[in-house]
Amino acid sequence: MKGVIFDVDGVIVDVRASYHFAIKKTAERFLGFEVPIEKVRLIKFSKGINNDWIATEEVIRYFGREVELDEIVRVFNEIYKSLRDKEKLILDGDFFSNLKAQGVSLGVLTGRPKEDLNYTFEKFGLFKYFDFLLDDDDISVSDLKKPHPYALHLCIESMNLSACVYVGDSLADWEMVDYYKKMYDKPVEYIHFGDSIKLNNVKRVNTPKELRLALQEALKHL
Repeated sequence: MKGVIFDVDGVIVDVRASYHFAIKKTAERFLGFEVPIEKVRLIKFSKGINNDWIATEEVIRYFGREVELDEIVRVFNEIYKSLRDKEKLILDGDFFSNLKAQGVSLGVLTGRPKEDLNYTFEKFGLFKYFDFLLDDDDISVSDLKKPHPYALHLCIESMNLSACVYVGDSLADWEMVDYYKKMYDKPVEYIHFGDSIKLNNVKRVNTPKELRLALQEALKHL
C-alpha cells in the first residue's frame, strides 16, 4: 500500500501565531528585550531545528545568554498554552477525506509533544483521518528524533507501506527523507510545503490545491 505521511506544524496547522510567538516570548522573558519574530523564524528554519524548545534555546544563545533547558521548557509550555487557540488549519478534513477515498493510507510524523498534538487534533477533529501518528514523545532516544530517519522508518513499517510521500516544511524534514533513502530501501518522495526555507531541486508547493496535485503526481510514479 502507498501512503502519505505529514508533518503537522506549518503543513496541517498554521502555527505562526502560536509556536513561533511562544519561542519569541520565551526568549524575551529571559533576555529582557524584544526579539523580532523574523529573527526567530530565521534562526529556527535556517538551522533546521525541529524542536521548538531547542529553537528557543538557540535564539537565547544567539543573543549571548545561556539558560537551562528545563527552565526554557517550563516557561515555553506556559506561554504556548496561552497561544495555542490562535492556530488555524491549513489542510482541512475534506483534503484528507479525498486522499483516503483514493485508497491512500495517511500518517503523521511530528516533533510536537503528545499533549500538544492531542489538543490540536481533538480541537479540529483530525484523528479520524489518520491510520498512524508518531509524536515527539514516542521517540525516547534524542539521537533518533528527526532528522534521523528512524522515526520515518517506524511510521512506514507500522503502516505496512510499500512506498510513501512525506510532506514537510523544514530543513529537518527534507534531511530526514534524504537520510532515509541512504539507509533504507523503500521508495520515499519529499514534498516541501511553504516558503520557510529554500531547497534546491525539491518539489515545493504553497497551497492545499498545489499539494493535492503534487501528491497525485508523486503517488502515481511511486
